[in-house]
Amino acid sequence: MIDPYSPQAIWGRELRHHRTMAGLTQAELAVKISFSESLISGAETGQVPASVPFATACDQELNTGGALLRALDFRKARRFPTGFAEYLEVEKKTSMIRWYEALCIPGLLQTPEYTRELLRAGRPGDSPDEIEALVTARIERKALLSEPTAPTLWVVVTEPVLRCPVGNSKVMSDQLSHLLEITDHPKITVQILPFDTGAHAGLTCSFILLTVADGVTVAYTEDLSGGRFIERHDDLSHWVACYEAIKSTALPVKQSASLIRRIMGEVHGCD
Repeated sequence: MIDPYSPQAIWGRELRHHRTMAGLTQAELAVKISFSESLISGAETGQVPASVPFATACDQELNTGGALLRALDFRKARRFPTGFAEYLEVEKKTSMIRWYEALCIPGLLQTPEYTRELLRAGRPGDSPDEIEALVTARIERKALLSEPTAPTLWVVVTEPVLRCPVGNSKVMSDQLSHLLEITDHPKITVQILPFDTGAHAGLTCSFILLTVADGVTVAYTEDLSGGRFIERHDDLSHWVACYEAIKSTALPVKQSASLIRRIMGEVHGCD
């Protein structure tokens, strides 16, 4: 259920106002700014967050004097990295999540101990209380997978992620055990991209494809300065093609599980 008074929903109504005042349909605006009609629809209903490029394109076409871009300032008050607060809002509404991860276990599949070790290493300036607050927030996200309307989650993880010693052997053994257990969930699929794959479509970065209930798909990726959405149709098609290429190269589900078990024993000392 969309909160009609959330900043994102209010922003969407402002877009609708400026579009209708300009006498344009969603389809007509989509052609003029080179973003999809479904993205415009999702933004106007508050289902999909607006990116800076999208807001800028709308401002320019609708002659708003930059009002839509300035209205995105509500994001600056949030404690999450740039873009991630918006990602969380979309994640709650997804019907499908396709996740490729080359650096660590995906957040929705992490144990608290694994999350804590990652955050301690990645946020050296944070206090213990700040770290614990972020651990709690990340683990609470996992409730999404237990809801009746849980999205389909398809994860591809590279083999080095399984071998990287985050924390001690127990932390890694527990994490990989959890990864195996969660694959019994009827809506979760985990595949491993083996180390000997060589060059592949996922060498550039990790990323997530999010599909919401009405079929709108956006891509999300992060770097040290924050996260960003990819929404423009031509760009998005490239990210979808990359994901499908990565998935087709990864090991089948049963072989992936076997590799996880082998790495648990060989690398992390779990019988």
